[in-house]
Amino acid sequence: MKENLKNSGIDLKRVEETPDQSEQYFRQKLEDSLSPSQKVEDLELTEIINVHAIEPLMDNFYKLTNIPIGLNDLKGNVLIGVGWQDICTRFHRVHPETCKHCIASDIMLSSGVSPGKFKMYRCRNNMWDIVTPIMVGGHHIGNIFSGQFFFEDEPLDYGLFRSQARKYGFNEEEYIAALDKVPRLSREAVNTGMAFLMGFANMLSELSFSNIRLSMALMERNNLVNELQKNREDLDRAQAVGNIGSWRLDVRKNELIWSDETHRIFDIPKGTPLTYEFFLSTVYSDDREYVDRKWKEGLGGKPYDIEHRIVVGNKIKWVREKAYLEFDRNRGVTGGFGITQDITERKKVEEALRISNIYNRSLIEASPDPLVTIGQDGKITDVNNSTETVTGYSRDELIGTDFSDYFTEPERAKKGYQHVFLKGFVKDYPLEIQHKDGRVTQVLYNASVYRDESGEVIGVFAAARDVTELKKAEDALKKAHDNLEKLVEERTVQLESAYESLKENEISLSEAQKMAHIGNWDWDLVTGKVHWSDELFNIFGRDPQKSAANYEELLNYIHPDDRDFVDGIIRNSFTGKRYGIDYRIIRDNGEERTVHAEKELIFDRNNTPVRSKGIIQDITERKKAEEALEKIQETHIKEIHHRIKNNLQVISSLLSLESEKFSDAKILESFRESQNRVASMALIHEELYKGNELDTLDFADYIQNLTSDLFDLYSLRNSGVSLKLDLEKIHLDIDTAIPLGIIVNELVSNSLKHAFPSGEAGEIHISFCKKERFSNYDISSGPCFYEKDSFHYILAVEDNGRGIPEEIDFTNSDSLGLQLVNILVEQVGGCIDLKRVHGTKFTIWFRK
Repeated sequence: MKENLKNSGIDLKRVEETPDQSEQYFRQKLEDSLSPSQKVEDLELTEIINVHAIEPLMDNFYKLTNIPIGLNDLKGNVLIGVGWQDICTRFHRVHPETCKHCIASDIMLSSGVSPGKFKMYRCRNNMWDIVTPIMVGGHHIGNIFSGQFFFEDEPLDYGLFRSQARKYGFNEEEYIAALDKVPRLSREAVNTGMAFLMGFANMLSELSFSNIRLSMALMERNNLVNELQKNREDLDRAQAVGNIGSWRLDVRKNELIWSDETHRIFDIPKGTPLTYEFFLSTVYSDDREYVDRKWKEGLGGKPYDIEHRIVVGNKIKWVREKAYLEFDRNRGVTGGFGITQDITERKKVEEALRISNIYNRSLIEASPDPLVTIGQDGKITDVNNSTETVTGYSRDELIGTDFSDYFTEPERAKKGYQHVFLKGFVKDYPLEIQHKDGRVTQVLYNASVYRDESGEVIGVFAAARDVTELKKAEDALKKAHDNLEKLVEERTVQLESAYESLKENEISLSEAQKMAHIGNWDWDLVTGKVHWSDELFNIFGRDPQKSAANYEELLNYIHPDDRDFVDGIIRNSFTGKRYGIDYRIIRDNGEERTVHAEKELIFDRNNTPVRSKGIIQDITERKKAEEALEKIQETHIKEIHHRIKNNLQVISSLLSLESEKFSDAKILESFRESQNRVASMALIHEELYKGNELDTLDFADYIQNLTSDLFDLYSLRNSGVSLKLDLEKIHLDIDTAIPLGIIVNELVSNSLKHAFPSGEAGEIHISFCKKERFSNYDISSGPCFYEKDSFHYILAVEDNGRGIPEEIDFTNSDSLGLQLVNILVEQVGGCIDLKRVHGTKFTIWFRK
């Protein structure tokens, strides 16, 4: 059989190799053409049939049978044409009209053929064609054609074809020559060939449909794989967002598998061999026995849902573990699946909430007023100590009872309680609380509703203010008012007498003003009329024959450099504030003088200013005397600071001389520490002597100089230690600066001596700032946590050395330096806190 095919001229190698070479290409093409929603009938024939694989088969079929064959789609497109005759390729398919006949024959004359059947017809160019349909999934998608032949038992009508040649302009002889080459087949050969082609068409249909189903199955599989991968990625992201990891344990193999988030929570690299024992080793030592016991109980069937701590690096985390165990038929544990949730932040919030509750409860108990919470049913749910005191009953006795039972008028108390629910609050509602021994306390009842998270009212919070003393004060006030009426009558008589005396004193006042260089003025804001005393005319050098200066004229007297300032002060004073200011004036004769002015406003019943009055005093001579005195005083103070500094340096020198008598290292170190303390005080007086301020100094500059001196002193032993300063420019008075300077001296000296042994490198960091920058510091703990908000400054000295041992209590130390630090902190009214993380950090808070 194979030998016969070989002799027939069929290219066997092409037949055998082509399917393998084109199968992968065709399948990829088919998958690319399909979409999840696409139907088979919507596909083109070229998207379903592997043309490259079919073409050599059809070519070999022609060589074997000499029957022309073609593959067309339903639009008349020829996908494969084998054995086509010159009469078609050179003539019929070339001329526009005859080509239309070919396409019309392929589309219309070939239609209506049932699956598994064939149809034979003459094409419109008068040649025999045979067609059988290709069906895929019950849908007609193309045709296999055999044609361009004549039967051997029928005569050719040369006259017809010659007339066609002339009609369409073909070369008649070449056209007839092409006609003679058209195959002449027996009817038996045609029937046999068509039987094969129908089977071939059926095979194409089945294979194509199988390929489509396979491709769609592969697409569905790929979609499922992609969806599974996406779900996996979504799960990983969800775990990361929720800080929840998952794990699976094979109990029999003791193999533990963690999700990515679980690895992140434990900070264990992926690929690390994981077992139950390894997991247990990460549990905080104090929790390990508890976790192991709970796991073993879980293996016995009890629920496993616990919270415990784990060690991650040098940190401790809180996690929640929950497991679902899997059992075999004999109830033996085979494995387990569970989750691990990082609840560290939740634990921090819970701890903060616990502290907050304690703090809030402390505030409630600190209130001198009785405080009560009442449920919707009118029953007491909680009270403070003041409530126990005013009623005589304990907290346990009060909770659960009707709150109105403890008032002298229960119905009135209930009415006030109902008012709170109607209006949301009640204010200053008078009631009387009755003690169990019969004593009565008058109170003003204030209350408001409180709500749950959804906004629903769940009860009332009430406070009762003891007004016993207030009532006594009201009675006393009424008595005083009655007495006041009597006093007013007596005072009227006295005022009449005083008026006469006042007129007599006007002359004396004028003389006194002249002697003291004080003039007064009175300005009627309603009429605009201004009155000046005689001395005021004299102060400004204004002619007494003129009227008093109005406001614009007064501004012209003021020195140009002071004018805007004085104008602003006067205008702002109309809000009712009294003022006293100094400024310069230019008298009418051009002389410059300095005056002091004071002013006050008088208001009517509507709080509208109606009158302004004041005094102006010529203080030129006093100013000159003050400036001279200030210069003398400044010189004296600077000399004092200079002498104190020199005396302290003498003391330091004496300490140095005295230390030469000793050889003991500890004694010598004590002398040097004493010298450093004296030097720190001397440096403050030196800064004050050099500076422009007499009683304050720039503490930042002072610390820079002080630490520079200390580093010079210890440089031989601490050459690898660096200094970092973060200092805000702040001026402190000498009473605060000296203790703080000694504190900095002690703490920095301690760091240089003890924090970096054997020449180790490191850093000392000193920071100093105002309250506004407190956010950079941890104030959530320490010995004076509740007071830290009242402080104004913060000073921190820290190093990254080996740190102070945990067993040393710095507040009760044998070290003179630390004792001195604690004493000086108390002296400046501050508080001190010590952190031992990554070295040593002292933080000091203090007020102005």
